[in-house]
Amino acid sequence: MHYRYVIVGGGLAAAAAIEGIRSQDADGSILLFSRENHLPYRRTPLTKEMWAGSMKLEDLAVHPEGFYEAHKVDVRLRREIVEMDSEHKILWDDRGDSVGFDHALIVTGCRPRRLQAQGADSPSVRYFRALEDFLALEQSMDHIQHVTTVGGGFVALELAATLRARGKEVTMIFPEEWPLHRILPRELGLAVVDYLRSMDIETVSGETIVEVIEEGNGIVRGRTYGGNTLATQVILVDQGSEAQVDLAEAANLDTDDGIVVDEYGRCSRPGFWAAGDVAEFPYLALGQLERVEGAEHAEKHGFCVGANMAGAGTPYTHLPLKW
Repeated sequence: MHYRYVIVGGGLAAAAAIEGIRSQDADGSILLFSRENHLPYRRTPLTKEMWAGSMKLEDLAVHPEGFYEAHKVDVRLRREIVEMDSEHKILWDDRGDSVGFDHALIVTGCRPRRLQAQGADSPSVRYFRALEDFLALEQSMDHIQHVTTVGGGFVALELAATLRARGKEVTMIFPEEWPLHRILPRELGLAVVDYLRSMDIETVSGETIVEVIEEGNGIVRGRTYGGNTLATQVILVDQGSEAQVDLAEAANLDTDDGIVVDEYGRCSRPGFWAAGDVAEFPYLALGQLERVEGAEHAEKHGFCVGANMAGAGTPYTHLPLKW
């Protein structure tokens, strides 16, 4: 089977790329592969509106289900691409099916950095990025009273606040003196710590967990670098993320902090493109290569690169917004 366009990844950049392709090419065949169980959806509400109850599961979808059929897009969910031949432009999924293509867009996004601790493979240690992570945590809420977050990123902060609003006891452990250490100056960072404490969230700065011990009866004990111990029921890890470049590396595409692309989204080999969180692109306003994570960038970059796959020839000049 052969497609004009193959998209590997099922996030916001993938959904936007379909719009970009169709803005230039109304009929070229498109195949979308996604490892997830769901059509492309928005991730940011998973730490915000979904916990507050102001958004429902069906509201997360980027497009209604009928969009893909109406735009002549074949979708294969629960599929992992395991091999890609960059010379002959063929890829294989985890079921052994092969597909030929003219253009392949890699939008595999990021994966959470793992907790480097003894016992970190415990089922009580969880990461939070996908809809399945939200569903698993939401379904266990009735049986959980205490949650510990490890790391000082946006996800840890938002989950700590929303879970506390749900009446859960929360302990935050972060390695620096204050969370968002690379973004906030000290005065503002310490003000955030004070705000968390005003919500009765316990904060532990300058620490991380080095050992996880399952004690049974739903209790897990964590030992910190400083030798302290804590008892909790769930450990949510937010230590940042890293671009998923494994497939690109196997296909001999240039990678650095992400998959290296030019201002049009083209990779180092003809017929290959990358966009969104996984792509390291020329940030024209800064005059340097950058990799930017975030929904707004994924949407804008995905659309631009999708249009370029179909011949638009438009450089990506957008200034990504973070909020």
